[in-house]
Amino acid sequence: QIRKGLVVSCQVKEDQSLCPSVCLTIITTMSEEVIVNNSVWAGPTLSKEYIKKMLRSDRRTYYSTPELNDKLYIHFKGFRKIENLEEFTGIKVLYGEGNGFAKIEGLDTMTKLRSLYLQENCIREIENLENVEALHTLNLSNNFITHIKNLKNHKDLHTLYIASNNVGQDGLGDLEELKDCDNLAVLDIQHNRISDEAVLPDVLCKMKNLAVLYLKGNPVVKKIANYRKRVIASIPGLKYLDDRPVFEDDRRCAEAFMRGGFPEERAERRRMQEEKQQEHRRNHDAFMAMVRDARREHDEREAMLQEDHATTGCPSSDRPTDSVQASLTVGGHGQAPT
Repeated sequence: QIRKGLVVSCQVKEDQSLCPSVCLTIITTMSEEVIVNNSVWAGPTLSKEYIKKMLRSDRRTYYSTPELNDKLYIHFKGFRKIENLEEFTGIKVLYGEGNGFAKIEGLDTMTKLRSLYLQENCIREIENLENVEALHTLNLSNNFITHIKNLKNHKDLHTLYIASNNVGQDGLGDLEELKDCDNLAVLDIQHNRISDEAVLPDVLCKMKNLAVLYLKGNPVVKKIANYRKRVIASIPGLKYLDDRPVFEDDRRCAEAFMRGGFPEERAERRRMQEEKQQEHRRNHDAFMAMVRDARREHDEREAMLQEDHATTGCPSSDRPTDSVQASLTVGGHGQAPT
């Protein structure tokens, strides 16, 4: 009931183990209103006084001048609204998870923002990101979002985490805008409500640079026969699917399965095994050739030394070594002492 935004009546007794402030913060982060002693308690607010106090209290993390900061930590504070951040024009990373934000707002002046973390809030819609054109990473997991939208103009968007929401409950239209996110390479949409099998050919296959996909936990996974093989074969650039990487052998087997089922996959596995054996033999032959060449060069050097010894008449054991010869030099002129 709290997560649905209902009004909650809260009474905290002194003999309870959990202190009243903690109780109120937990409830406020998830509800629209909290009634305490017949009055509305709004919870903590992101006021200018709080921001000034935060900047002064942690000199190792922040500059006292808001414009000079490139990181801002406002996570797990129980705030219900993003506000009073207009002076933070140089922010590149904003951590705002674990609050009670119901709306994305107050970010118009953060034109340099690259990473935005707003997971574990109460956000229902992706909005007010028009001025954040440099956005690279966006985390909106564990919210109440039903429709992925207002992201197609973010050409630099590389990573989108939107797990554990309500995406897909209204059909395939909730995800269609993903096709227009040309640079999106990491997509986490696990544990949503995607049930339409057409999401694979109509949306995911049309994402040009998709390399990492988390799709597990959706009803559609059980509907797609041979799910992992089909997804790997359908998305050529996929490098990671759900819980493990996609290796080259996995891709070859998946593509063989799509061509001719299990018989073709078994034949492809045999070919892969033969290729590995041939590569092993080539590596062994190359190593043996290297050993033979080294031995031949060694024998040639020995033969040349023997020839020099025969010509000069000085056995190799009587000839001074280079280190001894160097120690006999005097004054660096290269002359041996009398």
